[in-house]
Amino acid sequence: MGAVFEAIKNRRSIRKYKADEVPKDKLLRVLEAANWAPSNGNMQSWSFVVTKGEAVDKVCKVFSDFAQEYIPKAPYIPEDQKAGMLKYAENFGGAPVHITVVYDVFEGDDEKTEKSMQAACAAVQNLMLAAWEEGLGTVWISGHVCESQITRDVLDLNETQEIAAIVPIGYPDESPSVPREDVQSKTKWIGF
Repeated sequence: MGAVFEAIKNRRSIRKYKADEVPKDKLLRVLEAANWAPSNGNMQSWSFVVTKGEAVDKVCKVFSDFAQEYIPKAPYIPEDQKAGMLKYAENFGGAPVHITVVYDVFEGDDEKTEKSMQAACAAVQNLMLAAWEEGLGTVWISGHVCESQITRDVLDLNETQEIAAIVPIGYPDESPSVPREDVQSKTKWIGF
């Protein structure tokens, strides 16, 4: 198996991080990998906002405030997992840095905006795989926290930008296993 396939299979979503500082050179290599993502028509319509300190704390508060209301009432979350999820929600497991992947919105052109979002998602995957190679853990965050005006203000986003993902990044303090369904159960073959 090649190095890329190994990284794909071994990368995990990390929800508990060590407090150790992440060197800027590692972050730059991860961003470089993200920037080499494929995009339709080579549009490269993504950008990155790298935060730590107070900005991370403010975004975590948005997530935590939402989670404190949402998680206890969510019927699909097993009761024995709710306390751990609420703890994680306080600060994304203690990740010292966030990389937010942003994509361009093209007013009046939904198709171009969708392609922009798809390209940003490819950048997120590249970022996460490169982070794993650098010995760093990540997790893909989306949903309410990405749509919050508070988050947008903290990240200084304008009206032509949307968030594809907030990626907490740091040294992992856990090594979770993740089972996968067999690929054949998710594949339809036509013309073979």
